[in-house]
Amino acid sequence: MSEKINDILFDSSFRQGNKDALAELFCHYFPDLFKYGCKICEDQDTVKDTIQELFLDLWHQKSTLPPINSVKAYLIKALKYKLLKVINKEKKIVSIEERSNYAFEVSHEAFMIDTEQDKQKVLQLINALEKLPNRQREIIYLKYFLNMSYEDICEIMQIQYQVARNQISQAIKNLKQLVGSQLVWWLVNEWAMPR
Repeated sequence: MSEKINDILFDSSFRQGNKDALAELFCHYFPDLFKYGCKICEDQDTVKDTIQELFLDLWHQKSTLPPINSVKAYLIKALKYKLLKVINKEKKIVSIEERSNYAFEVSHEAFMIDTEQDKQKVLQLINALEKLPNRQREIIYLKYFLNMSYEDICEIMQIQYQVARNQISQAIKNLKQLVGSQLVWWLVNEWAMPR
């Protein structure tokens, strides 16, 4: 199901109280939300619980929600803030600086590995990605692993469009310096294409 169809389903059926639409949206977005959530929080049960809580909150607020341009971006952004709130509550952290500097990790599970040669490429990429600043790792993940548009990335990360483009450009430049152009080309064009 395409993102546009989900946006229409959200506006037409979900907002009017159709529980089947809620279930369909949950099933469609859960995998990406779960993958993204696990980059922020290592506890998978906490991530699952937070996603369920997010959808319950949406259900209870369905008629009062503001207009949403991209359901996927809205859900990822909402999940990010819910998880950060949970993490901060558990650690008793209230610092805004620490909230924005959470560790965003990309692991080998994010890649679909078919060959031994691909395994070597993935290990090189993971090592290079770990050397990038958190925000650059997050923006690479959103753009190439979740196939998000620049507009959606801006909404999720609360940055301007040009800042998003500059961050991607700088991240790719940094990756090229760390592993070479050929491996970055593989990430951008071979692996990270929509499936």
